[in-house]
Amino acid sequence: MAHSRGFDLSHFTDDAQERFGRQFASLARDAGHLSNALARYGRGARHEVNHMAHDFADEALHQGAAAARVLGKQAWKAGKAVRRDPAPTMAALVGLACLVSLVMASGNRRR
Repeated sequence: MAHSRGFDLSHFTDDAQERFGRQFASLARDAGHLSNALARYGRGARHEVNHMAHDFADEALHQGAAAARVLGKQAWKAGKAVRRDPAPTMAALVGLACLVSLVMASGNRRR
């Protein structure tokens, strides 16, 4: 005989079965209300996150443009300085090449 996984109310009185039915119906309504409330909350949260993301993107764009202007001015000044006297730049490049060479050599020795 196969065992049923359902809830057998046959041994309860009609009155008890009716009470269970009302309680289950009430529970189902409450679950529906909870589901609707969660859906409304999710829509509100999504709307708020969209606004925050838009504001963040606008601010990032503004900050990026400001940083690009500053970097452009610095690059222009650096270019003028190199044209006036390229010796310090060459010394810095040689020093950087030596530093990179030392770092790469120490990495090969560790293997």
